[in-house]
Amino acid sequence: MKVMIVEDEVLVRLGLKKAVPWSTLGMELVCEASDGSEAYEMFVRHLPDIVLVDIELPKMDGLRFIQFAKKHREDTKFIILTCQQDIKYARSAIQLQVTDFLLKSTLDMKELCDILQNISVELLLKRHAGSESGSTDADKAQRKKRFLQSWLDGVLPKSQPERSDVQLQEFASLLQAANYQAWVIQPERHVAARGIWPSSDADLEQLAIQHLGSRYIGAVEDAAKSKLHLIIAENPPASEAQRWKEAMQDKLGITITIAISSTFDDPYDWRVYALQAAELLQLDFYHHSGRIVRESDRLIRDTLTEPIQKMKKDIYERIGALQFADINPQFEALCKALIEPPFLHPHIVKNMMTEMLFRLWSACEEITTASISTNHQLVDRIYAASRLEELSELMLEEVHSAEKAVADCYAQDDKSKLILLIKQYIKSNMHREFSLQDIADTFHMNNSHLSRMFKEVTDSSFTDYVLYEKTEAAMALMKSGLPLTLISEKLGYQNLSSFTRMFKKVRGVSPSRYQE
Repeated sequence: MKVMIVEDEVLVRLGLKKAVPWSTLGMELVCEASDGSEAYEMFVRHLPDIVLVDIELPKMDGLRFIQFAKKHREDTKFIILTCQQDIKYARSAIQLQVTDFLLKSTLDMKELCDILQNISVELLLKRHAGSESGSTDADKAQRKKRFLQSWLDGVLPKSQPERSDVQLQEFASLLQAANYQAWVIQPERHVAARGIWPSSDADLEQLAIQHLGSRYIGAVEDAAKSKLHLIIAENPPASEAQRWKEAMQDKLGITITIAISSTFDDPYDWRVYALQAAELLQLDFYHHSGRIVRESDRLIRDTLTEPIQKMKKDIYERIGALQFADINPQFEALCKALIEPPFLHPHIVKNMMTEMLFRLWSACEEITTASISTNHQLVDRIYAASRLEELSELMLEEVHSAEKAVADCYAQDDKSKLILLIKQYIKSNMHREFSLQDIADTFHMNNSHLSRMFKEVTDSSFTDYVLYEKTEAAMALMKSGLPLTLISEKLGYQNLSSFTRMFKKVRGVSPSRYQE
């Protein structure tokens, strides 16, 4: 008998674990939980025979937990252990058909052991009666469903000579194939998470056996993630997999994608290979719904290719130069390269796009009005994007906003904002050595006019400001422990002596003094 304890007080859990002679009672304590939400997840995974549960739990109370748990396994026996003596709790427990309701304050361990023993005997008698009279097909289907769930979750016990397991005895033949494959099926993104698979398991079994024959072993639905897991024996021909896919699509009226793992010999590795197959479903990010993808194709990579690295660098340079209008064609070329196999893992793409966003915000942070919370919301939307097209639209929309903010500075002839933008440009391009003329050309201005305007707004000459900012950046890099030779390179100086002369001219001392 598999037993579960749900109790938020650590000492109570420890007391129950030590005081009850579980093995003597023919029981095994398979899991424990400290709150209702965790208890529900553990229950679905282990499907225990008996649960000891408190009423007052964090996140989800014990009575609600029992209500939800019964939807997954109706014949589990629940024993409530509580400090609550309110009659309303007892009534709710009766309505939920719990086996017993015990107060912690008067709990007697012998009484609890007797109750557990009686429950165990009752369950064993029911199982024996079922085997004697011949269980119905529906009962066997439910038992197989629980067996497959335990198998997929990785909690199926291995066969041992000294002990027997009812599940293993009944379904041992399923674990004796020469090799296996894990299939994970996912519907189109827009389909609702629940109620998408055939209305009865029999429908699914019939379709699978019709097209896959004896290779089909069973299926487990993951409703929360809108996926269906299949365990397949041997290695069905591609034609059989395609016919089954088409039959499923006709039955459901939707497009599905099937991801197939590599073959494996040990049946207890199903969970590992199911995760491997599920990873292939990331290809839906690139609009590849309705395909059969296999691990052997090795379509997903985790590193950027040299061409994509170059495109990324070019876009960064355009952002740093505030050339937002030039980013569109480069970004379109990048997205076109991303949809060519082998495909980058979507999370790598999202990381790259997020880095672009931060560079964009840094390049024009002085003139944009977006708040930090708004920026965080956009980052959340980036990581929640399910398609590359969606991600591309979000990015280009932000580029256009930055482009408009820069254009507004010119249109309004706002000297202060324009100088702020130039300052931000200088800070973003500390690695370059530029002149007043370079800045004037970048911002489409006359250099004399720029010089006068810069002096008017900042009360400092353009050259003095640039050199001061370079020394500020140098001191920050020195604090991080970077050698002076590398710092001079990062700030656009060809040699250390040139950098040292500049620093001493601005700060009055050599840079080495700041490292002491």
